[in-house]
Amino acid sequence: MSDPNDPTSSGGNAGWNPYDGPTDDTPYSATAAIGYGWRKFWAKPGTLLLPVIIVVVILVIAQLIIQFIVSGGFSGNSNNFWRQWLGLGLGSAVMTLLVNLLGAALYKGAISVTDGKPFSVGEMFEGYDKLQVILAAFLIAVATFIGTVVCLLPGILIAFLTPYTLFFIVDQKLEAAEAIKGSVLMVWHNFGKALVFAILAIIVLIIGALLLGIGLFVAVPVVLIGMAFTYRRLQHGPVVA
Repeated sequence: MSDPNDPTSSGGNAGWNPYDGPTDDTPYSATAAIGYGWRKFWAKPGTLLLPVIIVVVILVIAQLIIQFIVSGGFSGNSNNFWRQWLGLGLGSAVMTLLVNLLGAALYKGAISVTDGKPFSVGEMFEGYDKLQVILAAFLIAVATFIGTVVCLLPGILIAFLTPYTLFFIVDQKLEAAEAIKGSVLMVWHNFGKALVFAILAIIVLIIGALLLGIGLFVAVPVVLIGMAFTYRRLQHGPVVA
């Protein structure tokens, strides 16, 4: 049930927004979010392309290292069930940590796009509290690790509820715990909309990956801008057309 005192609730104060400006009560659409990301990316592809290339290369290398370790590494022992299970949980936590640390820079770029502001590689790590990003990344990584090890589904749920955390830190300058709470409440109170967007985003990323992986350099920026659109619109915040 929606909490009327919770500003992130779709059933609460529909006029609330954290931007000290006019609200936008246009109904949210996940397909519109993806379409917005597509249009904005191709309008100025260089805005997020180079930052995404840098981050994707780092994450791919990290994933390869984790897979090497989980599969047995130099020991060649890949048959131990508990070793594999713990390795899966630890690998998931490490990747969550990296995604959050590097993602903050990309999230800032995506927010800049929705605001119609310029963004460059030199601005990737400016204008927000890195300590809060690290703390939020750590808290989410630990929760993901525990949830994945205990049972896979809680880990998936945590990942689904917390992806907008860094937007709250980068855009609203919230502390880590408040930002995580903001993401969880926003997604929870808009569960269906967030789920549809997540499914569409995964489809876009899969298509990008199938195109020899090169398509990811288009798919990732499109999804990032779509996420920024979703973050703003689910709070009735404005975006630049």
